[in-house]
Amino acid sequence: MAEHVALRTREDSGTIPRMDLPEASATAFRAGLTAPLGELVETWNRGQTAPGAHASTPPLIVAAFEQLFDVMQRSETGRSTHAKAAPVRAGAITEIGEYALELFEQSLHWANHLDLPGVFTSLQAYTIAMACWIARLGGRLLTLEPVVDAFARGADGTQEPGDLVLLYRAMSDVLQAAATVIQQDSEKTNPGRPWRILHLNRAIVATRTRQPDLMEEAFGELIQRLPEEAAGFFSQRMAQMDLLNYPPQVRAVMDRYYRKWSDNRSLH
Repeated sequence: MAEHVALRTREDSGTIPRMDLPEASATAFRAGLTAPLGELVETWNRGQTAPGAHASTPPLIVAAFEQLFDVMQRSETGRSTHAKAAPVRAGAITEIGEYALELFEQSLHWANHLDLPGVFTSLQAYTIAMACWIARLGGRLLTLEPVVDAFARGADGTQEPGDLVLLYRAMSDVLQAAATVIQQDSEKTNPGRPWRILHLNRAIVATRTRQPDLMEEAFGELIQRLPEEAAGFFSQRMAQMDLLNYPPQVRAVMDRYYRKWSDNRSLH
């Protein structure tokens, strides 16, 4: 990740493919991951690559995913208002989610190691969906890094305002579901901490949606959570207004925040 923000400062997606956000449900996970996980195992079988630091091989990871999907399905049934089963505790959802994100990290390692960029992109999309699933079922996110990495890559490959809005709302859900210890943000000296990166990237995505209400929301939370970042962020983003030809309503919002927070207003 870059020191200040993970997203690029220009809006071209380069070679990064577009990332479609899947539905956050067990059924969607099972259906959508069948092909990429199958390709992962097939490629591994052809080469029988040693796992290195990651002890779990693709076949073992896929078997674990199948068990995970079953647990997710039961958890969703338990959360249904019409279900006879006892509701699933938020703590249990947190534990399921933490285990799931570990599986995604292992599978992403293999997709990268086996040079499967399409599989990698799919797995990152479902990493985001997994984080949203945890949030939707009332759990807490104890690990943000793989999710934040997936958001950054997804945003770099997303151009359509409607898709950016969906990405923005997913980022918002993840921020709200972050564990209390993460939200306390005690590691202020670490510029690469996921909590910081996600807030900054969410504010950038809000700007790229070209919707002033989302910009106001994201900027307000950025100032509240990371006041020390405000001046640098708004100075950087103000410099992009002319370069990327943003419309007047977007410029007006950015200019207002820039004038209030920038330490060097003589530039504009």
